[in-house]
Amino acid sequence: MSILTDIENRAGLARVTCGWKKPELPLSWVRRYWRDVHSPAISRRAGIYDYRHYQYDEVDPALFGAVGGVELECTPGEQLMWNSDVRYLDEAGLAAFDATPPPEVKPHLLGDIDLIVDRSTTYRAVGSNALTLVDRTADATPQGPPARPSYALFMRRRADESSFRECVRTLARSWSEFDGVLRVRMSLFEVPDMEAERRAGYPIRTHPVEQQYQATVEIVLSEREVGRELLGDRVEVDRAGPIRTIHAYPIAACYTSVYAGRPTLVGLRGYAAHRAIRALDADNQTEPGLLEWMYGAVARDGASGEDA
Repeated sequence: MSILTDIENRAGLARVTCGWKKPELPLSWVRRYWRDVHSPAISRRAGIYDYRHYQYDEVDPALFGAVGGVELECTPGEQLMWNSDVRYLDEAGLAAFDATPPPEVKPHLLGDIDLIVDRSTTYRAVGSNALTLVDRTADATPQGPPARPSYALFMRRRADESSFRECVRTLARSWSEFDGVLRVRMSLFEVPDMEAERRAGYPIRTHPVEQQYQATVEIVLSEREVGRELLGDRVEVDRAGPIRTIHAYPIAACYTSVYAGRPTLVGLRGYAAHRAIRALDADNQTEPGLLEWMYGAVARDGASGEDA
């Protein structure tokens, strides 16, 4: 594995939350709010090792070409619009996350759910079920629209959990060896625990069981045409038996707010500042001493339970 995968795979627990907005809200404003308001606030919570927020375009059923035995189409009103992927080193990291901000503050932070979300489901992936198999992108902290065709492949199972997971693992391993595949990150989901979410203070907006997924694989391709090889003859696996559905969501943008336990420039100053600083090569505005003066110890060490 590369250094990038080694760093990502130190996380032992993923909490993946995905859903769609209330119908009366403009998508452009929801995307902007999540990027510029919600994500920077979430990145201040303690215990986060890696935090990436993905924005999705409509499902692309033609990505794989002609494929039999697997559902590739998705009803427009049932398509995901985002995924907030938060990773922790361990259960202690998640506990620190749940304990922040203080009880009198947390409702104001989580009020964004009532403001924006129509449906949303949170999944957990633990240990080797949350794994980055390869990353040849040379970009540890992607920000904004992807430079290469990028997709989140959300899957539903047809067979038992064990057969389904083994099939997804086989696919992910095979794809990681393709020359035209630059990144593969696999997450095999546990059944959503709504009671745990309720105890943590989250409003429940969970999708009906038939709309829930059991896995996702993030892929970055050198070019879109590589997608036609992903379920082709090169992959020797009976995918149609264990897998019922593969929805290929094009990644419109990804914003990395926390990486390896520390906030990124986007996590601290926001994406608009990130773009302006990069456009003018204003490296002086990224100096650690300046950022620590502006934001305190969180800029150096990440959020702790005491100052988050």
